[in-house]
Amino acid sequence: MQKKKQILGEGLRIGPYEVRHGLALAPMAGNTNLAYRRLCRKYGAEITTTEMVSAQALHLGDAKTHAILERSDDEFPVAAQLFGSNPLHLRVAAKIIEDLGFQIVDFNVGCPVPKITGGGGGSALLQTPELASECVQAMREATHLPVTVKTRTGWDSPDQAPEFALLMEEAGASALTIHGRTREQKYSGKANYDIIRDVVQATNIPILGNGDVVDMQSAAELKKTGVQGMAIGRGALGRPWFFAELTALLSHQPPPPPPSIPERMDILIELGQGVCQLYGEKRGMQNMRRLASDFFREAQGCAQARKKCTALNTLQDLKTLAKEFTFQLESSRPNQDPEP
Repeated sequence: MQKKKQILGEGLRIGPYEVRHGLALAPMAGNTNLAYRRLCRKYGAEITTTEMVSAQALHLGDAKTHAILERSDDEFPVAAQLFGSNPLHLRVAAKIIEDLGFQIVDFNVGCPVPKITGGGGGSALLQTPELASECVQAMREATHLPVTVKTRTGWDSPDQAPEFALLMEEAGASALTIHGRTREQKYSGKANYDIIRDVVQATNIPILGNGDVVDMQSAAELKKTGVQGMAIGRGALGRPWFFAELTALLSHQPPPPPPSIPERMDILIELGQGVCQLYGEKRGMQNMRRLASDFFREAQGCAQARKKCTALNTLQDLKTLAKEFTFQLESSRPNQDPEP
């Protein structure tokens, strides 16, 4: 018998952890490092997830893989995302994740990148559902943590999405995040919210919707599917304050005003400082070249600013760019002084 589910904004429970609005920051390779996750939490993200890490590399003790799993005690609850297709590797990796102090283990069954699918991981597991089920069962047996799954609507067709979601539930998944595109679509076309609704109705576990939530209208459309949570990915890049807007929507409050350009630049510098603290200035600014570029989207003069992001080498470079961009926009505004 199917349980009556809560709806988005009424609370989301994953294992023993419950959050009020169901707002999650989706894992994104190269983006969701500790500094960015903490910034998104500041604006309302309630669940955050690391960049995906290889279960095999973690099993073998790879130092670079461990570095991706930086977390802080004020980040709660936080999930670590694993990818792979070997149940033994995933079993060992899940136990390592528990020992590192994470609250949730997330399993990637959605990444469409050939480098991942070529090894049988990510969305390639949509073609081998029984193996995906074995992987989830192996992680469940290895850890006391709740195991969640992030997936897509299918490999090349969404027809089996509800059936696959049920299989993940039966394997022991505590929740499932579904991106509304097939692997074949990658990020083209529109996310299919109708399929997400079908998955919600077919399962008993909490479902988080993902894909194309970039404004209040798209968030409201996803809410209509009956999901218990939203996993925000690209919509939060360069816009961590988007979570504050979503929180207001789910609290039936008017949205806060968007930050001004000077305020956005202050947020960008805060991120840069956090990334440099995490990785050191040299590696940190290499990461910031991409992260900073997202903060200059859809603003006058953004093309030139984004080009300059590719040459960032020091934190001072970032501060100078932010100052120049603010001055440029302020100087280009028409004089609004009242006539005498």
